[in-house]
Amino acid sequence: MKKILGCLLWVFILLAPGFLQAQEEDIGILDDLQKKYSGLKDYTVDVNVHFDVEGFKAPDMQAKLYCKPPDKMKIESKKIFFLPKEGGTFNPFIFNREDFEVKFLERLTHEGSHAVKLKLTPKRRKPNGPQDFILTIDTDRTVIREMSTSTIEGKEVKARVKYGRFSDFDLPIRIELQLDFSFNESIEVKDFGQSPQPAKRVTGRVEITYSNYKVNIGLRDQIFNEKDSSKLRDRP
Repeated sequence: MKKILGCLLWVFILLAPGFLQAQEEDIGILDDLQKKYSGLKDYTVDVNVHFDVEGFKAPDMQAKLYCKPPDKMKIESKKIFFLPKEGGTFNPFIFNREDFEVKFLERLTHEGSHAVKLKLTPKRRKPNGPQDFILTIDTDRTVIREMSTSTIEGKEVKARVKYGRFSDFDLPIRIELQLDFSFNESIEVKDFGQSPQPAKRVTGRVEITYSNYKVNIGLRDQIFNEKDSSKLRDRP
């Protein structure tokens, strides 16, 4: 028995460096993600948001988004418009390895493609920000296929992303969000002629579709400084 255990120990010692190297390579997909979109300087896109959330009735909302990575965005809409803060917009640049503790979870196959699942925990957590992110990254195309996150307040969001090809970039054409959260008067259902609702736990779905991309058109920084009545709000 001691000999068997000794052999197993040596096998583990010999294999461990290779195993750890493989994990590091999987985690390195985050660097590949940053590199893939490094040439994405700006874009505009038309957005439609459809809500299917218990206790929250609203018509479909349309807007035009102006984006300039890594952190500039403007929403232009003639009517009331808002997006879920977590998962509602596309920004691969937020997943910078230096800002997270990264843990390898598993390798898997996702819709016929090789993928890796990682857990990212922010090194500096914001009071109302996510506790962590679980990303499923397609390693064949280097795109985020799924993302789930939760907050200290108990809000849970799961996102599934479908992509199209635009000017040599894979960009979302559809994001489906599954929500699980506390629904209360802070959601301002009065905007739609309804009375505030008492707090309760509900689930729902939000479908966001994107169309008419225009990529790398030279958006000026001044565009994002102009006053706009439409705001990106933290909504369900």
